[in-house]
Amino acid sequence: MAAIPFDTLKMAERLERAGFSLEQAKVQAAMLAEIISAEDASIVERFSSKHDVLRELTEIRSSIEKLDAKIDRTVSEAKAELVRWVVGVGLLQMALIAGLVLKLLPA
Repeated sequence: MAAIPFDTLKMAERLERAGFSLEQAKVQAAMLAEIISAEDASIVERFSSKHDVLRELTEIRSSIEKLDAKIDRTVSEAKAELVRWVVGVGLLQMALIAGLVLKLLPA
């Protein structure tokens, strides 16, 4: 991130025209430049760069794709299990009905 441009000479000249001594104007301009520089560095530390954000987005997309694959696999397994249960219950039901019909038939 580029530093914030600050013209210390221009500030010192304006302070001098306002009645400050040359030494006072230089010190105040230098102090303000230091404060701006420190704040600029603080801002850079607090916020992510575009590269960092793109890297995080790539990781998030990768995680989402893995979760999608896991969900698809789980749904497929659940469907297969449901089909097994339905077929099993159907066969059991047919066996019970056949047994009852045979039991009810006169021998």
